[in-house]
Amino acid sequence: MARLATLVILVIFAAACAAPCPEVKTEPDAPAVSVLVPTPAPAPPVVTAFPPLPTLSPLETPEPEATPEPTATPAPPPTPELESIALQMPVIAELRTDIPKYDRRDWAHWTDVDRDCQDARQEVLIEESRVPVTYVDDKECRVVTGEWLAPYTGTVVTRGRDLDVDHLVPLANAHASGAWSWDKLRKALYANELSYPPHLIAVTAKANRSKGAKGPDKWIPPDEEYYCEYAVAWTTVKVTWGLTMTDREFRVVKQMLTTCDQEVILYER
Repeated sequence: MARLATLVILVIFAAACAAPCPEVKTEPDAPAVSVLVPTPAPAPPVVTAFPPLPTLSPLETPEPEATPEPTATPAPPPTPELESIALQMPVIAELRTDIPKYDRRDWAHWTDVDRDCQDARQEVLIEESRVPVTYVDDKECRVVTGEWLAPYTGTVVTRGRDLDVDHLVPLANAHASGAWSWDKLRKALYANELSYPPHLIAVTAKANRSKGAKGPDKWIPPDEEYYCEYAVAWTTVKVTWGLTMTDREFRVVKQMLTTCDQEVILYER
């Protein structure tokens, strides 16, 4: 059947051609053609790769954290050095025997130099009290109470009447050490001296009676903590007022000066 159909087609085709037609070759029945579907090329293997890291700009580059330096232990503050005490050497001389007799009436005290109704004794009590003082009346001329640390004994006193205001270098000692030649005005100035606080000090009546007119060679304060201050003040008063020390007196003073925390320098004028 297939061959008949092919023949009919050829006859029709030959009749239709005005000119010779190209030869059409017949071929035997071709076997059924299988259509080959091209196999797609295999996909290239997938390579797993991480993209390169972006390059950071200088501003974006993180700074490495600095390793903290160990904190040094601070050195303890230096201990402040105490200033040395410089004292002028007193004149060393033995007591004279050919001098006028001491008369306390030649040493006028207590005077009110500034005329404020408070004499030298009251001025000392007011100055040395550790709390505000009270007075006898509104005139504020005489002190009644306060709080004082009596230096010779280290005791606390609260009533003014229980205190004596003592001349650190007693009047009779000053007289024997050269003040016998002073006039009454200079003696009164000495007896009421307030510009150098240790010159006049408030002490217990008992300690003052015990001391009397004695120097360090015969009496020293019961309170050993007061030795340094007492010796410094004794030397200062003697030098300031041109009074002499005996050799024994000076040796005791030098021994008391060794109790000072500061270095004590004795120098010649």
